[in-house]
Amino acid sequence: MSTSLNRRDFFKSAALSAGALTLLRAGFAPTSAAAQGEMAAGTIHSFAKGGVTFHTYVSPAEAVNVTAHVIEMGDQLLLVDSTFIPPTAMEVTALIESTGKPVHTAYVSHEHPDHWGGVSTMEGITFSTLPEIREGLRAEATNGENPEPTALLNGPDLALGMTEIGGVAVEFRSYDNAEAPKIIVAVFPEQKVAVVQDLVYNGVYFAPGVDRKNWIAILEGMRDDPSFETLLVGHGLPTTRGELDVAIGYLKVLDAAWEAGTTPDEVKAAIAEAYPSYDGEFLLGLVDAYWDK
Repeated sequence: MSTSLNRRDFFKSAALSAGALTLLRAGFAPTSAAAQGEMAAGTIHSFAKGGVTFHTYVSPAEAVNVTAHVIEMGDQLLLVDSTFIPPTAMEVTALIESTGKPVHTAYVSHEHPDHWGGVSTMEGITFSTLPEIREGLRAEATNGENPEPTALLNGPDLALGMTEIGGVAVEFRSYDNAEAPKIIVAVFPEQKVAVVQDLVYNGVYFAPGVDRKNWIAILEGMRDDPSFETLLVGHGLPTTRGELDVAIGYLKVLDAAWEAGTTPDEVKAAIAEAYPSYDGEFLLGLVDAYWDK
């Protein structure tokens, strides 16, 4: 069962961990983005590998630490997702402009609005995605609650498979029925980096997802894939492939709690007990929205 994120509900309990331990372990030095309005600034975590510079923008806690990635590939950029709201999208735009390079390809990874809500703010950028993802988000994107992301709704389809941007090889893959009905992953085989978005959360509670057993199987397959060592995730800081094991363990605990629980509160209590250091009560609260018993 899948659900859409409601903008008003999104801010009720939005408080995510900065993941400082992972930051120190992985060595990605943060810099502050230029704050837009009254909201706290997000942070930018950058590193270079194999001639490619990866910038991960992490939204502040008020915007659930959702990420966008600006990747410098030669004289071109790849942009992954737009974040959720105008202030964070403006910060991503400022990051793009700071590189002095044009966006070759921008895409939205999946249908959840925290990843495409900022599209209408990012003028001059056309977003591609897969047809199924576009249709999955269309109803919410056109319900009149927010400006329509026309640059996404009218954008092109993303071609899956191997391609080259700015002289750099990148593979676009898709996976079905995990955290979302369909999600796009970008793999840089020469740099050993994968942009996995909401297949992995770093140090925060996961959304319950569409099919957790299938989600686990996907991550187990990725765990055995030699194409990448570094993961850029959908919520939180860049991390290592070891986070795949953490995610698999989390999903197994969540699935067992879901099967054993008779109410959403029982499931949430079991997860909170198993992962006491995790933050993000809003994401844990999604158990109520996904509850299907």
